[in-house]
Amino acid sequence: MIDGITPMHWAQLRSMRPQSEDALATIPVTVDGSGTSLSLAMDQGGHLHLLIPVDHGPSGAPPSDLNGLKVRHRSLESGEVLALSAPPSHEQVFTPFCRDIVDAVVQQEREPWKAVAATIRAWQSAWKPVRPAMDKTVQVGLFGELLVLRSLMIPVLGPSAVDQWSGPDAERHDFVGERLHIEVKTTRKSRPEHEISRLDQLRTPAGCQLLFVSVQLEESIGGDESLATQVDAVVDLLRTDAAALDWFMTKMANLGWSEEVRSSGELLRFFVRGAEVYAVDEEFPRLPDDFLPPSGIVSVKYTVDLANLPSLGLDEATGVIKSANRCDVS
Repeated sequence: MIDGITPMHWAQLRSMRPQSEDALATIPVTVDGSGTSLSLAMDQGGHLHLLIPVDHGPSGAPPSDLNGLKVRHRSLESGEVLALSAPPSHEQVFTPFCRDIVDAVVQQEREPWKAVAATIRAWQSAWKPVRPAMDKTVQVGLFGELLVLRSLMIPVLGPSAVDQWSGPDAERHDFVGERLHIEVKTTRKSRPEHEISRLDQLRTPAGCQLLFVSVQLEESIGGDESLATQVDAVVDLLRTDAAALDWFMTKMANLGWSEEVRSSGELLRFFVRGAEVYAVDEEFPRLPDDFLPPSGIVSVKYTVDLANLPSLGLDEATGVIKSANRCDVS
């Protein structure tokens, strides 16, 4: 049983997310230690729901949907409900909004449809669209990082891999451990050519090993992969660890991801041409560590071509990650 509505309750529901598309995971809402007939719920896609039992639909026009908020009259196995729902990116607004609804319906004993309509009017400005479009280059780069997270890092390290994902923090490298850093570059070119935008980006930190992952994509309207498929794959891998899943979704939100991207028309689709892992060593093409630009030059960009460079096999790359993280634990 729960008392009130807090982020912990949504985290609990994420750990219970159903496998079926039409199913809902639910937990009851309690107020001052007493049970109510209201429930919090979550669907397969991670959308947040507040379910309020009703005897009938709205007497007049139903309350209007707002950006990210849907109001529906639904028939469930348990009976008819007034269902409010929002995508996970709106949790910080949806949670206090639901608290006001619960107070109006339970504490003030107001008629649910009227209470919801009045609360929506009071909260209308908070639901105005403010999300900027997700830039194509951001989607491309983030796709590569999530591909590495789900196919290499989580399978080796488990949910703790999310802690090492530093791409959202604008660090020098995209994954940072005590003994191993990983830089991920993703390109839509037909060759494994990548732009290096920082003088220190291919410098190996003292006491660390640096791996470079090259991801090649083909952008196509018929592509079978997208940023959404990568997010879904990571969410499935983290389903049993609510804390790691919450931390992952927080990082995604900070990068501009929201569930609206799925249907906004801005979501790019790809075919994955290939992904290779390289050790950044003396054979790797890069500027020397002691290189200094001439006075007055404040930044340098250059392109590396990895076409003729031997890459690590999956087992070898996995071994490097395991070995470095055993050192971290010891």
